[in-house]
Amino acid sequence: MMGRSMLAYIPVNLANIIVSFGTIVVLTRLLNSEEFGRYALAMITMQFAHMGLFTWLEAAMARFQARAEREGDVSSHLKTLYTYALACGAAGFAFMMVVLWALPISQLMKTVLVATLASTTIQIFFNLGMEAHKAAHRVKRYSFTYSTQMLMSFTIGILLILTTPLREVAPFIGIIVALLVMLAIDLPFMLKKMKGGQSQITKAKTYFNYGVPICISLLLAYALNSADMYLIAYMMGEASAGQYNAGYNLANRSLEILFVWISMAATPIAVTLMEKEGVERSREIMKDYGASLLWIAMPAATGIALVSKEFGFILGESVRAEAITVMPLIALAGVLNGLISYYAQRAFMLSGRTSMFMWAMVPPVILNIGLNLWLIPLYGLMGAVYATVISYALGFVLAIAVGRKFYPLPLPVRAAFEIGFGCICMAAAVLALPDMSHIPDFVVLMIKASIGAMAYGVVSMAINAANSRSFVLGLLEKRRLKAVSA
Repeated sequence: MMGRSMLAYIPVNLANIIVSFGTIVVLTRLLNSEEFGRYALAMITMQFAHMGLFTWLEAAMARFQARAEREGDVSSHLKTLYTYALACGAAGFAFMMVVLWALPISQLMKTVLVATLASTTIQIFFNLGMEAHKAAHRVKRYSFTYSTQMLMSFTIGILLILTTPLREVAPFIGIIVALLVMLAIDLPFMLKKMKGGQSQITKAKTYFNYGVPICISLLLAYALNSADMYLIAYMMGEASAGQYNAGYNLANRSLEILFVWISMAATPIAVTLMEKEGVERSREIMKDYGASLLWIAMPAATGIALVSKEFGFILGESVRAEAITVMPLIALAGVLNGLISYYAQRAFMLSGRTSMFMWAMVPPVILNIGLNLWLIPLYGLMGAVYATVISYALGFVLAIAVGRKFYPLPLPVRAAFEIGFGCICMAAAVLALPDMSHIPDFVVLMIKASIGAMAYGVVSMAINAANSRSFVLGLLEKRRLKAVSA
């Protein structure tokens, strides 16, 4: 079931890859390190604002769509969420503009943030539709709409940088334009689904009580992820913030794409099974989900650490040298971050005890800020990296320990050891290669990636790591039977 769903989300994942890497490749070349630093700080601020003001609506859409279908009340479910999104959007944007006006920052940074915050206010209406499509298993509509919006916003943003003086503001204008175009297509479909429904305050209260702890939890998790950018910018300057963000994004975003892809496939299935068939059935899919996350993410992180120097060729020269130094350890941090956000957090989501995830994130966030204040003056950008890894490790342990008190989240320990062995063999194969410093970085990257992937694949299949061999043979058998029946 999960395998078929993962295949269906491939177009979204491809769009994610193109935009994520395209953004890093293009922006670090078109913008200087200071401009890229302001862009990165604005993007992080946008995420903080969106999580704090709007994510409770998206979380409620994802969690309660299946229940609304079971109760035959989808129209009121949707009408309630969209109505409150309109109110929150208007009030939230006004609030953000007042705060922005009062902040003691440069006028240039304020201009960037106006476009940034306008885009995130529009984004909530688009995201509600996307969450509804995922929860209702309308995968084709979700994939087309989401992928098109991502590619369109990226393309328009780059064209604006090349043809206008907007510079770091341009990507956010691109997001706004793409959102408005896709909303013109998707919103009428959602309005039809709302026909006959009523905005109900009782539903809104349920959604708010469920979603607000998720908002706070995500804010804390994102602070753990990104608060160091503000500290780096304050202590070392916007250029250093841009260099750190480039390396961090190249390593962490590579892994996050994989986590998001598998999560898209597994989470709606787990929620549907939880609502319709109970805890044990949802636990079965979560067991496969956890093993799948490790099977894909761990070798990816190992590969990033092994080829960070060569991988850095895609970055602009103004950020490259410093960026590649942070990538190996950020790859480790990225695995921990993904397991917190896309696996451990599901225990709180499925159990409905979202407030406990919030409390589990408080200690690592405090630790992260304290370590950054201590280590950045001592070690520069690497100090921020050390703080991130240590804080993520604490966050992962706490999230798992607390989450399992409320939901029997499986721990794929055997799969982790099997995959770890495969990663060791992969690293040994790559490190055994002869010196290739005389060969262009891109060619070396391809050679090392190919050798590493082959080594991991062979070992993984040989020992059936995370049941990977059984899964592949099962797919081949299904294809054979389908061919015979045809």
